[in-house]
Amino acid sequence: MKKSAWLGWGLWGCLVAWAGAAEAIQAYPIPAGQKVTLDGKLDEDVWRDAPPMDEFWELFPQDKVKARVRTEARFAFDKHALYVAVKSFDPDMTQLREPFARRDNVLADQDMIVLFVDPVGTRKFAHFFRVNPRGSIGDGLYNEDTGNEDFSPDFEFEVVTGKFDGGWTAEFRIPFSSLRYGDPPSSTWSVLVFRNYPRDQRYRIASAPLPREQNCFICLNNPLTGLTELPSADHLQVTPLLTARTTRDKVVGSYDRTDREVVPSLDIKWKPRPDTIVDATINPDFSQVELDTPQLAGNTQFALFFPEKRPFFLEGADILQAPFNAMYTRSVTDPSWGARATQRSDKFDGTVLVTRDDGGGLVLLPNTFGTNFALQDFKSMASFARGRWQVGGATAGVVATDRTLEDNRGYNRVLGPDVAWFPNAEHRIRAQVLESWTTALPNAEGRLVKQEEVSGHAGLVDWRFSNAKWDAYLNLEDVAGGFRADNGFFSQSGYRRIYSETSRKFLEAWGFNEVTPYLNAEYKTDREGTPQTQYTNLGLRFGLPRATTLAMEWRPNNNIAVQKDGGMRKRDQMWVSIESNPWPWLSRFYTEVAFGDRVDVANNRTGRGAYIGTTANFRPHPRLEFEYRIDNDWIDSLEPVEGSKRILAQRAQQVLAYWHFTARDAVRTIWQSNWIRRSPSLWNEPVSSREKSDTLSVVYGHRRGLYLTFYVGATFGRTEDADSGFRRYQSEVFAKGSWTFDVF
Repeated sequence: MKKSAWLGWGLWGCLVAWAGAAEAIQAYPIPAGQKVTLDGKLDEDVWRDAPPMDEFWELFPQDKVKARVRTEARFAFDKHALYVAVKSFDPDMTQLREPFARRDNVLADQDMIVLFVDPVGTRKFAHFFRVNPRGSIGDGLYNEDTGNEDFSPDFEFEVVTGKFDGGWTAEFRIPFSSLRYGDPPSSTWSVLVFRNYPRDQRYRIASAPLPREQNCFICLNNPLTGLTELPSADHLQVTPLLTARTTRDKVVGSYDRTDREVVPSLDIKWKPRPDTIVDATINPDFSQVELDTPQLAGNTQFALFFPEKRPFFLEGADILQAPFNAMYTRSVTDPSWGARATQRSDKFDGTVLVTRDDGGGLVLLPNTFGTNFALQDFKSMASFARGRWQVGGATAGVVATDRTLEDNRGYNRVLGPDVAWFPNAEHRIRAQVLESWTTALPNAEGRLVKQEEVSGHAGLVDWRFSNAKWDAYLNLEDVAGGFRADNGFFSQSGYRRIYSETSRKFLEAWGFNEVTPYLNAEYKTDREGTPQTQYTNLGLRFGLPRATTLAMEWRPNNNIAVQKDGGMRKRDQMWVSIESNPWPWLSRFYTEVAFGDRVDVANNRTGRGAYIGTTANFRPHPRLEFEYRIDNDWIDSLEPVEGSKRILAQRAQQVLAYWHFTARDAVRTIWQSNWIRRSPSLWNEPVSSREKSDTLSVVYGHRRGLYLTFYVGATFGRTEDADSGFRRYQSEVFAKGSWTFDVF
């Protein structure tokens, strides 16, 4: 789209018209007496009579050219579900990448079909459903405003794959109860059929002629028409859960406790109308949730972010997303009960969540130079609310949160609007303003107690531009020192920031898929205008076959302040990374190296050292997923010292392995380790010379859709401090089962 299109303010209509140019598809109403049997054969009369969608386009490495391999899709429906049949032709089936994979791990290294289904028709969000030729699945929600593909939600759907001479098939059944459509339903939905075809290149193929580079994706979906007389919902599911657990916690020389418990839980999901879902949970248990990936924490200024994985918090998770992380459900540490209502329509999406948190975690207390913490030694009520309205090419939203502590220990409240606007496919503009009011403030001992109210604001504006030649991003932030969001994730306050990214893309140049020089720059100050961060980094990226990207970045004269009145620390670095999906047995490899000056945060000085991080995904057997991740970081003193000059060395690593007996039965093993070594004589404050922790988790899981699940597993952990002699051993053995009943 030409840049002159930016000059118009009413160009959303033009964008929709462009999207409308994509081939429309008619959904076939299955007549009485016909049915679809999910077997992957596509030999029913329904698929013979349903009109085909057979015009597919390449998106990468070239865009808007006819796809090099043929794909056909057909859509049909009855009173209960949407059916989709996809036939993927392949001239060389010996090259098919079809490993077993755990749910939501159907990724770019595999052949796959992805359905994006927008049942409202606004092209602002979509359910997506993935499958590879082996029948492994993934699903979630796509948010157009943020460009985020969220795998956290799990939906009930069925898909069966098959093979024919010259290709493979996928046959989907998506119950209408799993989709969030309007009341009354929109007469036109939107869909996109996407095919991943990894060979010498990672070929990306879609049912619409998408530009290779754009700021929107589902805005160009194909219209889906003909869906009439859809069910009016009124659907209730009840899921009782039972967990039996034995735990042991032993601190050598102090205590040794063993606890046994049987924990009943109850989840309820009620769909009173097609566009509304009500969720409730009582005494939820999350024993089967995966361990958080270990991160290096020994030389960090600010708190670390971990994604939400707990099922109850995932309905409508995309609605919570906004430019700021004002809503972060991981802030709810131990919910005893919760209730949530989520609504989606052609003009409005909204969700309200209320839960009682029994505490036990930490509260983030952000400031200009780091993140402090307070113990969550209290029970509280946590409330989240967000609504967003669709107005042409814009989305206007509002966020409201409240955390009220029991025993009259105060509150934290946040309120504010946000907006996202797409004047055309190349530009995106977002803004958000928040205000907080807090009376739950730390006393001299660091305990949160009720005090005189403190308020503060947070504001953000950003702009992104993307086309075939240029990418540009500009971000402006202003966060007051008194701002706090106990239901969100703000690791820093009391700053002003300007950040920019600019890159120029040369496609199919000099034997590469892409050559991209780029520049990143940031300037951040405290509220008084004293510089805190200042840098300008130059980089170069090369795109190669097999989804390989090589990047190099020069980071000269970076200046960082880590303590108040502590001055700026100068840092010169080089950074290199490589990412690739080279072969079926090595499905992904990523490594990055930063070497040169390293800032010693705790002691406010500059040293020499490096960071090296590597992730490798192996598939030595179709039934085995094996992932190894390791992060290393070290800093050496620049000053001559007696003995070791190593100020700090730390390592975090994780091994994750899945053995799939079938597509529904698997054993998951996780081993992870963190260790830190220091030279105490080089530290300003007393520190331990060695700390170490290890965790091992083994879980067998059986999952029949979302209706029947069973897990049995064990976790063992060890923490040691060499100097103090502290040793702690923890273990848990559990069994958990759940069954979902359709009440009506």
